[in-house]
Amino acid sequence: MQSKIFNKGQIVMPASLRKKYNLKVGSKINIIDEEDGIKIVPAEEEINVEALAGIFKDYTKNRVIPSKDEITKITEGYFVESAKDEIY
Repeated sequence: MQSKIFNKGQIVMPASLRKKYNLKVGSKINIIDEEDGIKIVPAEEEINVEALAGIFKDYTKNRVIPSKDEITKITEGYFVESAKDEIY
C-alpha cells in the first residue's frame, strides 16, 4: 500500500490496516530501520493496572490465602536458604 509523508513527518495509515491491527488515535507503533527498508509494527501495549483487577479471582477461589506475616516468614526462609548456598 502506498501512503504519503506530510509536514512534520506524518503519514496516513490506511483504515483497513488500522482496523486489522486494532490501531486507534494515540496507539503506539515501533518504527524499525532494516537494511532493506522501514518496518512499522504495533507496539506492545503497556499493562494497565485497572485491566489486571480481579485476574486472580478464579485462581484464589477455594484457596487459603496466607497472611502478610506468613508471606514474610516464607520469603525470609527462602532468602536465608539462598544466602547459605552463596556463603558456603
